[in-house]
Amino acid sequence: MELVTEPDIDSAKEAKSFAEELHRIFQYLDISDADMEKGEMRVEVNLSLGKKKGELGTKVEIKNLNSFRSVERSIDYEIKRQTEAIEKGEKIVQETRGWDDAKGITVSQREKEEAHDYRYFPEPDLPLLHFKKEDIDKIRAEIPELPQQKRERFKKEFGLDGEFTEIFVREKDLGEYFEKVISEFEPGLAKKKILDLIKLSSNYLITDLQGLLEGGSVSGSKFLITPENFAEFIKLVYDGNISSKIAKMVLEEMFKTGGDPSDIIRDKGLTQISDESEIEKVIKEVLFKNPKVVEDYKRGKETVAQYLVGQIMTQTKGKADPQIANKLLKRILTKSK
Repeated sequence: MELVTEPDIDSAKEAKSFAEELHRIFQYLDISDADMEKGEMRVEVNLSLGKKKGELGTKVEIKNLNSFRSVERSIDYEIKRQTEAIEKGEKIVQETRGWDDAKGITVSQREKEEAHDYRYFPEPDLPLLHFKKEDIDKIRAEIPELPQQKRERFKKEFGLDGEFTEIFVREKDLGEYFEKVISEFEPGLAKKKILDLIKLSSNYLITDLQGLLEGGSVSGSKFLITPENFAEFIKLVYDGNISSKIAKMVLEEMFKTGGDPSDIIRDKGLTQISDESEIEKVIKEVLFKNPKVVEDYKRGKETVAQYLVGQIMTQTKGKADPQIANKLLKRILTKSK
């Protein structure tokens, strides 16, 4: 398949974005992996730089670009080269150029002065196709959701910002997994809570889980976390049953084993400590070991309290409820002033 656009792209960045979006459309339609490294997709640029804005100059073609980065870099270089030539009063030659990625320059391959040099001729094996309106309507109805439609839906349904939405659109498998996770939350939840759970889910998927995947995919056979278990994990974090530090440990174990998060917490003794008397005992030990920090707090350096909270979390191996720990620490420090 070859697709030719009208001359309505105005910058290297826009050309790169167009090629990337076309690549996504191929994948969403499931007609090709469009792997550029394997030659399944190539981009060829026709650049016509005029002396005035909106004016088309002599066409120069850059052939066989095999990465989106090369598309952007080659156009930027060619705009610079042609601009300098025009400013010197030099003639731009209609030609085909190649891209030398190592040197970051385009190089002339062959000149094409007339239309016949392009060897235009009809292809007898490709006859003209005529479609009726009902044929087009039928095809359109069978087309799955495309990237732009998904962007609009994700923003509207899930309230995600542009950056997160773009990641879920670009990483199609991750976006589908995200939707499966969201579907596991009870439909009767309050709107604010469901939006909070959605935001928390997207944060953990895009940061922590992506880090564990290391370039892998949630659709791969080695990925063991079910959407149901991931949704349960998110609810445990949201309800404050585990701290952020414990959450990372639980998620790592889920990634390795595919285990249920509640079972992992129970089996590994990671249940959060919420008993105030137990936390208070730890706080007093931490204060006893850090008299200088306590004195700094009494002198007005209240920011040192964060260091003490860190020490409490370390001593409890991340299991102390951070909100309770903060509340008790400030109460004890205030009394000691």
